Amino acid sequence: MMNGFENNSQCVLEYLALFQALSAEEIDAEQCRQKWHMILEREQSSDGVQLAPPFLRRQFQLEERDFLLAMAALALEMDGGLRNTFRRKYALALPTIEYGLQLISPICPSSCETLAELAGDTMLCGLLLTTAELTSYPLERPLILGRTVLAFLTGLSMAEIPGCTPLMADETQWLPLHERELAQVESWQAFGMENTLYLCAPAGSGRKTLLRRACGHVVWAKPEELSQFSLLDQDHALREMAALATLLDAPICAAPDPDRSVFRQLERLCRQYGIPLAALVEEDQALEGAKEVVRLPRQLSAEQRREVWAALVPQAGPDTAPKGAMTIGAMLETALLALRTAAAGERQTVTIEDTRQAVLQRGGALEFGVRYQTDVTLEDMVLSDNVREQLELICQAALCGDKLASWGLPRQREGVTAVFHGPSGTGKTMAASAIAHRLGMPLLRADLSQIMDKYVGETEKHLGRLFRSARENHCVLLFDEADSLFGKRAQVSSGHDKYANLSISYLLQEIEQYDGIAILSTNLLGNFDEAFLRRLQYIVRFGLPDAALRETLWRQALPLERCAGELPYAQLAQAELSPARILAAVRGAVVETLGSGREKVDLPGIITALRLELEKGNKSLPKPLAELCKTGKGGIEYGS
Repeated sequence: MMNGFENNSQCVLEYLALFQALSAEEIDAEQCRQKWHMILEREQSSDGVQLAPPFLRRQFQLEERDFLLAMAALALEMDGGLRNTFRRKYALALPTIEYGLQLISPICPSSCETLAELAGDTMLCGLLLTTAELTSYPLERPLILGRTVLAFLTGLSMAEIPGCTPLMADETQWLPLHERELAQVESWQAFGMENTLYLCAPAGSGRKTLLRRACGHVVWAKPEELSQFSLLDQDHALREMAALATLLDAPICAAPDPDRSVFRQLERLCRQYGIPLAALVEEDQALEGAKEVVRLPRQLSAEQRREVWAALVPQAGPDTAPKGAMTIGAMLETALLALRTAAAGERQTVTIEDTRQAVLQRGGALEFGVRYQTDVTLEDMVLSDNVREQLELICQAALCGDKLASWGLPRQREGVTAVFHGPSGTGKTMAASAIAHRLGMPLLRADLSQIMDKYVGETEKHLGRLFRSARENHCVLLFDEADSLFGKRAQVSSGHDKYANLSISYLLQEIEQYDGIAILSTNLLGNFDEAFLRRLQYIVRFGLPDAALRETLWRQALPLERCAGELPYAQLAQAELSPARILAAVRGAVVETLGSGREKVDLPGIITALRLELEKGNKSLPKPLAELCKTGKGGIEYGS
């Protein structure tokens, strides 16, 4: 990464020659000092040519003695003859700091009394890493150059450091800039880097990209990986990380580990060596001891989504950008999947369906909910005009909410909330799925059996993770049978009532702050807490269909090409059934047809299935159908 220094190999060879002369049994101290001064003069007169050793010296602000010790470690690493000389003299496997000091003494005299600073772990800014205990005699510690610095000085590619990844300066100009936040980061880098900078935003919001734009290179630390190491290995990895950050003149950024044990070590190391540190957190609760905080927008605006999508997918068709809230990371993942889907279909242009499939494929792990998805659209559903109008308004609110500000009507809330109420089987859940289909989003159906917990505080934790999962996976959130969760608060007469009311209050707060689309369905709207109803934007009543709608449902479920002769759709529609129960009757008739080996559904089979479905609700066949059975139309005696 920092390679490419011209004439670097020649410079390193000169240092090797210098230490070979210093290791000779009969050394000429004056000649060694002349060699050292010649190297310095050549470095100073390099006419803009970048050489690794002087760059290293400047970056770490090394004193002459410490720099020469680092070069001694380099020479001992590269020259087997020097190592053999040490082994013959001291009968030790590894060269020591004491030996290094003896080597450089003709050039830089140092007494043991002046080496107190070598006793601590601050030696050479962590460049000389040791395998010995920190409590050992300082001069007996091994003189071993860190892998990162060794690779840098020898012109090799940087050695991989466990637990970290270097991120180069970001040149992706298509990403939307957060100008105010960028200025905050630049100010921190210039004046306040002694404090840890906390970047608060959901994963994928562009926090690391913002750092790269402000600071150039960034070293991305991974405390969760380092936590698996022994304490000594952690220390070595962190020091290699600090060396890399110093060479790149880059901050270190990390997401704190759960117990912050590794992160605190990283903080101490960064303060010790003056390395800026940025902490990436997602929630305000994680801002422990934060003095410098930058909050990024939780999601892209509709205009930003369109701009990013146009840059990511130049061959996209019109209006193919994903709908609803998305982070930059989610947009990138969706774009790649949409392009892959289009390529698989041998299409040059990305379609709306490609985008929808990409959103569905991108879904990650879902917590406390299950994915519910059908291919039914709002156009496919048989609905009353009033219900259809309200469902269309919900879709428009989800798609156009970002444009309110341009009309001088600021949004009072980010999300869209609605409740669907009415008898069972009237299409509430299917309508929620159709809305998700229209928006190109998956539907996340809350699993109340997992959410509800008898232990105090657990239900609230589960709800928080459910809302987070819905946000991260870009889902329409559905609470089915929601009255069991959003019920009325009770008069406090026991500890149980108190904690139940706390759960309801927490849910009220969450649903109000939710920045996505949440739909609640219930058969018992009267059981809802009034505070919830006041905060819902849309209340849609799904009633039983009238005769005209029921006839349409029968015609849609049993088209003529599937039937043995023309059916009396108007008479079938006289049976007062919900859409779900009409489909159940049709399913029963089809099963009977397939079981008997017939290819098409006939009227007797339909009548029988309808009669059985009505009997579930203690109802009988309507009079027109009963009369039809008695007449035996078509030469068949049906019976009642």
